[in-house]
Amino acid sequence: MWIISRSLVNKIFAHAQRSLPRECVGVLAGQGREAVSWHPLTNIAQGETTFLADPTEQIQLFKKLRAQDLDVVAIYHSHPKGAAFPSPLDQEWIAYPEALMLIVGMETEGRLEMNGFIHSAGVVKQQEITIRE
Repeated sequence: MWIISRSLVNKIFAHAQRSLPRECVGVLAGQGREAVSWHPLTNIAQGETTFLADPTEQIQLFKKLRAQDLDVVAIYHSHPKGAAFPSPLDQEWIAYPEALMLIVGMETEGRLEMNGFIHSAGVVKQQEITIRE
C-alpha cells in the first residue's frame, strides 16, 4: 500500500489543472511507500499528449532528495484527455520501476481521478493508494 496525504493529492490535482491543455509532471518524495513532499517539474515535451520533465530540474531535484535522505516515492503525470491508466507510451518509457507511476485522469465528467501503477517483471500492476488527512 502507498500512502499520500490529502494535501499532496490536492497539489497534484491543482498542478494538473494549471497545466491544461498539456500534461503535467512531478515527483513525490518520502520514505519507502509514504510520500511526504511534492515537487512539480516543468514539462518540456512538445504537444498535449506526452510529458518530459526538464532534465536540469530533475537532476537538481534528485540531488536535493539524496542530500535529504528522501526516496522518489512516485512520479506523477496527467492525462488531460484521458483516464488515469497508463498509455502504451507510459508503459514503454518507465524509467524508475521502483517508484509509483501516478496518473491523474481529467476526462472524467467533471471529477478528477488518480491511480498508481508499478512495473514489475514486464507487467504493469495497479497499486492500492491510501489518502491520509
